[in-house]
Amino acid sequence: MYTILYVLFLCISGYFFIYKMFNPPLGPHYQLKSITFTMDRHKVDKINQLGKYIYSIKSKRRFILPTEFDLWSEVILFENGIVFKRNKKEKTVFFHELYAIEPILINSLFVKNKYFGYVFKFKNKNKIILKSCNLYHLDIWITHLCSLFPSEIIDAIIIDC
Repeated sequence: MYTILYVLFLCISGYFFIYKMFNPPLGPHYQLKSITFTMDRHKVDKINQLGKYIYSIKSKRRFILPTEFDLWSEVILFENGIVFKRNKKEKTVFFHELYAIEPILINSLFVKNKYFGYVFKFKNKNKIILKSCNLYHLDIWITHLCSLFPSEIIDAIIIDC
């Protein structure tokens, strides 16, 4: 009797997992933006001062393990750059060091496109990933970032994705 229940349980759970793997439900639709910095940067001075504080976002977690390299505890937007903080370390990035900021969609275990994120690509081929599952108000932060580059100034090209 118990073997029949056990086999029945395995069959039902196997069917559920296989069905969810091939037909996952879709998450919400996001209004994402892609920012490409122009390669002709001789007009822009390579400013190495952050400038005026604009906006910051904090992580949902207080402490990030040292093995989690792609999570940041706080991201601060300034007039001329961005500061990424993790535990007691900081990484300062100026806009003249960036090549592009591209959106990504992040899947959960059973939900497709549950979260979104942004990949910061540098001119030296490095990259930093920010995820909305870890940072509060990432969409508002990106809106503030896009407001730094109006369409009259051709330092960056902003595209709605």
